[in-house]
Amino acid sequence: MYQYAVIPVLSALIGYLTNVIAIKLLFWPHKPINLLLFQLHGLLPKRKAEVATSVGKLVEEQLLSIDDVLDNIDTPEMRARLFDKVNEALRERLNALLPRILPSQITNIIKDSIERILRQEAHLLIDQVLHNDRDYITQGIEINRMVEEKINSFDVTQLEQMIKKVSSSELRFIEVLGGVIGMIIGILQVGLLILISI
Repeated sequence: MYQYAVIPVLSALIGYLTNVIAIKLLFWPHKPINLLLFQLHGLLPKRKAEVATSVGKLVEEQLLSIDDVLDNIDTPEMRARLFDKVNEALRERLNALLPRILPSQITNIIKDSIERILRQEAHLLIDQVLHNDRDYITQGIEINRMVEEKINSFDVTQLEQMIKKVSSSELRFIEVLGGVIGMIIGILQVGLLILISI
């Protein structure tokens, strides 16, 4: 009778350990290990470049394109911030370039005149960059390539830590689920054994 209790427990243990090993094999071994008939190599280390390419495409196509970035820049708040930054940089440059012998009233008039011209022209310049030069910008910036290069720059241990940090509870759930499914299969086996022995 005790074998009927052992079967579900053993099945649960097998299911749990199978999933633990499967998850471990996603990341380990980092370097290939030659076994008699095959080579054991972690899935992520083996296919890191392919994963990087796929994630890069996914990010650009589904999550964040350069058009999305430009659309978020093209807001009144961002325009005001861009204008303030340009104005601040221009004032600093003028302070460095204008001779110190000029009276401060004259330098202030020059600065105010330039700021007034900048206020009139800045919105046109921003429009030109964000709308007319949009194709040039989008061709020059490839988010998928940037993401791919960033992922490829990480070593496998860093990637493993990042993935586990983001999905540790899900990976743990998969491990436990293996045990639960194993136990259910074990209970079904016991049920079949009882039916057969009747």
